Amino acid sequence: MSAIQPVTREALIAQLEDMKGQVIDPQAGIFGPDSMFWRVVRHSASFMGAGRAVLLQTAHPWIANGVKQHSRTLNDPISRFRGTFTNVFTMVFGNLDQVVESALRVHEIHRKIVGKVEEDSGAFAAGSRYMANEINAMIWVHATLWEGAVKMYETYVGTLSKEDKEQYYLESKMFAYLFGIPEDALPPNWDEFLEYNEKMWYSDQLNVQAAAKEIAKFLFSIHKPLRPMMNRYKVVTSMLMPEPVRVQYGLPEDTPENQAIFQRNLRIVRRVYPLLPRHLRYLPPYNEAMRRLKGKHSPGLITGGLNRLVLGQASLVSA
Repeated sequence: MSAIQPVTREALIAQLEDMKGQVIDPQAGIFGPDSMFWRVVRHSASFMGAGRAVLLQTAHPWIANGVKQHSRTLNDPISRFRGTFTNVFTMVFGNLDQVVESALRVHEIHRKIVGKVEEDSGAFAAGSRYMANEINAMIWVHATLWEGAVKMYETYVGTLSKEDKEQYYLESKMFAYLFGIPEDALPPNWDEFLEYNEKMWYSDQLNVQAAAKEIAKFLFSIHKPLRPMMNRYKVVTSMLMPEPVRVQYGLPEDTPENQAIFQRNLRIVRRVYPLLPRHLRYLPPYNEAMRRLKGKHSPGLITGGLNRLVLGQASLVSA
C-alpha cells in the first residue's frame, strides 16, 4: 500500500496558482471547446457508465466507507447526485473563476470526510484511518471517471485514435490538479494510465466488502414499475465491468444470455443516439458553456430546463 499523502488547503492553493498559469483563455476555463476533453466528456452517453464508475470507486474501501459514513447517497440519492455533478460539471465546463471556486469548495467538503474502515478489506485493516483529501484515493476516483468516459465514448459514440487518447489524458491532468494531485503522482501517458487502472482492478487495493455491497444493492434497487429497466441496466453495467471487480460484487456473469442483452442495448443506443438533437446528445452544462463563449450569459430555455431537471438549478456555468 502506498504511503498516505494528504493534500492540505495550502498545497491545493499553491497548485491552483500554478495551474492558472497554464490557462490560455480564462473565459473558456481549463479545457475549452477545442479540447479533446470537452469532445469526449460532453456526451450524455457517458451516463451509461455511471453505474460502472460508482462501483469501481466504492470497490476501494476508503471510498465505500466514506460514502456510507458521510454521504447522503442512501438517504437522499438525488441530492447526492446533484451535489457531485454540479461540482464536476463546473470544473469541466466553467470559466476559470468558477473552476477554482468549485475546487476549493470540494476540498473543504472532503476535509470533513475522515473515519475508520469498518472491517478488514484487502490492504486495509479494520479500524485503519481513511481521509478523502488523500492523493492515492483521489487518483483512483479520477481514474474511474476519465478511463470510463473514454470507454463509454468508444462503446456508444465512436472511435478515438491513439493520438486523441494521449491528448485527452494530457488534458485530464488539469482536472486532477483541481484536487491537489501533483503531476508526478500521475501516470505519465495514456498507456501507463490504462496499466494503472488494470493493476488496480486485480490488486488488494480494491476489496468489495459490506459497505460497497450495500451501495451496489441500493444503486440497482428502485420503485417496482422501473425494476425491469434497472435489471437490464444492471446487466449492461456488469458487462462493462472488469472481471475481477464484477466477481467481487456478485454481479450478473458474462454469459451468452447477458451478452445478448448488452448487445441489444448497444444496437439501440448506437442507432438512436446520433438522431438526438444536440440538447439531448450533449450534456446541458456543455451547451450552456458554449452559449457563454458566444457571449450569451444565460442557459436558454431548453438547456435551463434540462439543467434544472438534472442538477436542480437552471444556470450553472453561464457567467
